[in-house]
Amino acid sequence: MKRREEPLPKAEWTSLVDIIFQLLIFFMVTMALGTMLQQSAAQVVGQEKKDLPRLPAVEKLASVDWEVAEGYLLHIDRLQKPPFNGDLAAYILDPAVPTVKEAEAESSHAHGPFPLDKAKRILQRRIEEEIFMGNPPPHLEIRAHEDTPFGYILDIMEFCDRDSIEVVGFRFSHIKKRLF
Repeated sequence: MKRREEPLPKAEWTSLVDIIFQLLIFFMVTMALGTMLQQSAAQVVGQEKKDLPRLPAVEKLASVDWEVAEGYLLHIDRLQKPPFNGDLAAYILDPAVPTVKEAEAESSHAHGPFPLDKAKRILQRRIEEEIFMGNPPPHLEIRAHEDTPFGYILDIMEFCDRDSIEVVGFRFSHIKKRLF
């Protein structure tokens, strides 16, 4: 009996090589990232109170006479006059009444000053009315006192997101120069 040689099946080397290269690349990337994370963690330990850049102090927001070009400007400041007596109040300015001085001179006080919660509701209603009338969503600029609660700004940003307002800006005014 003679043994007959059977040919060995041919292996598909291309797929095997592809898999090996993918694994090699995967392990190289994960090792590099792991090393970078370890190095960055080692550098940060003990340096958490690093001197970060600070925003310059803002003063006299109410004296600013910048005008609103389009949309709304929510101006939040600490008012000393009654009924606020040092509490935060908000003005809702628009192109018709573009400055705080004009809003204060207005006899109907339709643009403020309002307590913060009331200002948020009024602003939201005005924006929703504009959208309901078929106008494009307005732009909104926020000029806030440094003591304005962060949650208040987040609430405004949330209803802007809900109402598809794409342009929300923040203004700084009367910056007091300070050396760091």
